[in-house]
Amino acid sequence: MKHNRKFSSSNHQANKSSKNDSSPKDKSNNNSQELFEQQYIRQSLKSNNVEDFWHEIEDYTHEPEFFSFSGPKSKLAIKDANFIRKLISAAITMKRHGGDLVPSLIAKRCCELYETLDNEDKIKFMYILARDFGVIRDEALKAANNYINLSNEDAYGRAVLRAEQILRHSMIPAHNVFFDRITPLPGGTKFLVNMRADLLAYLKENNHEACLMTLNESLKDKLSSLLVGFLDLRRITWYSSAAILEKVIEYEAVHAIKDWDDMKRRVGPGRRLFAFFYKNMKHEPLVFIQVALTNEISDNVQAILEDPNPTKSIPTIEDVNCAIFYSITSQPGLSGIELGNFLIKRVVRELQAEFPSIKTFSTLSPIPGFQKWLNAVINVEGDSILVDDEAEKIKNLRSYLEGSGTEILKTILKSKDWIRDEVCFHTFKPILMRLCTRYILTEKRRNLALDPVANFHIRNGACVHRLNWLGDISNKGLEESFGIMANYNYILDHIERNNQQYLCDGKISVSNVDPLLVEIANNSQNIVII
Repeated sequence: MKHNRKFSSSNHQANKSSKNDSSPKDKSNNNSQELFEQQYIRQSLKSNNVEDFWHEIEDYTHEPEFFSFSGPKSKLAIKDANFIRKLISAAITMKRHGGDLVPSLIAKRCCELYETLDNEDKIKFMYILARDFGVIRDEALKAANNYINLSNEDAYGRAVLRAEQILRHSMIPAHNVFFDRITPLPGGTKFLVNMRADLLAYLKENNHEACLMTLNESLKDKLSSLLVGFLDLRRITWYSSAAILEKVIEYEAVHAIKDWDDMKRRVGPGRRLFAFFYKNMKHEPLVFIQVALTNEISDNVQAILEDPNPTKSIPTIEDVNCAIFYSITSQPGLSGIELGNFLIKRVVRELQAEFPSIKTFSTLSPIPGFQKWLNAVINVEGDSILVDDEAEKIKNLRSYLEGSGTEILKTILKSKDWIRDEVCFHTFKPILMRLCTRYILTEKRRNLALDPVANFHIRNGACVHRLNWLGDISNKGLEESFGIMANYNYILDHIERNNQQYLCDGKISVSNVDPLLVEIANNSQNIVII
């Protein structure tokens, strides 16, 4: 369907007068926009601009990893809101004037402009996209009323079907058309991924911005439609291109890759690294998973990350019966787009083909929300979260500190020194493990696990297998979850059932190997032991 709606350079969602009643100001705005577009047509169709555009397409085709909209050719470091508004409007509406090439050139100018902006001005750019190029409410209301007025007509009659089509079209935000203009450009998909990463970084601290949240959903839907179902799975090895290995090092978000020696261990014998790639981003791993090939379910990530053996001997088929997924990372701009679950399923098939002896597919996962949740629940529930004489034991650790047991617990945990204090270490272990079990299994939001990693794996059909004390003693691990990690076991025969009962009934499946998990499961109707 062609997008031929017209947008003025002022806020298009304001009430619009009829054509005969247009005010001089409206006519001035329209004339200004038309003049702007005509000037840009002339400028864009200059032979050197067109030639540069085709050269960039050629360069991107041969060496996409070196392409950038923010190169030395970009001269549009203009922060004026009216200019940005007119430029975006021109990118959306230009096709009716100048053929197919001009909209691409104008869209490219928008990308170049965006890349010249600092973070604050990028948010202003996205505010303009969200506020001035959303749904045209007058058109949507008119289409909705027209559809309602046809409610007594034949549901499959031409008039009703046409009204439905017009209504659907009226609900498409104008910024969706802008995204459509960007996508075919060399580097266009990557630009949208990066733009969404900028947006998510801002929304993380400003999640009350409704218009930007709507823009985020539009970008998410656009990227989902582009990527899901059109991805290539590739194994990354030490012999993959340096550009790809550098991207893995840059994007890895779970366990930072220290140096090239560390990178070599991650892709060496005894380890596997798989990634999804998109046809227009052949050197960009969109989401990747790191796997350790072992003979048991791992309980400590340091043993995996620092094991020297993977670079010395290739495991035989007989040695390998477990695949441990210890890191899944997606590019920041793809957060919330369900790529990781597809990746796990594809990787399971790849590993089964290479190692038929593998029967266990488990994760060794962080618990990123535990520390934050514990601090919040201490503030609300106080010592009621403790049992037996735990409060007294905590107070005896630091008799000079005043306050309740949980307040002292929180104070001591703020310092990482507790892990080197043998008395603290043994006192805190049963307390933190019990509370972490409660957090994983019973703390929910909208009937789903509160912890994002737990929700991801349980939603994919895994069961909670075991919690591991001091599974990650890195600074990050201690800050997020006091070093506790979780195993989520993908039991292939149970995946579909686990997924269904979790999404339909909120029930979580647990293994029978961890006494803490079993204890809570025995006292809950929403936890199933398998």
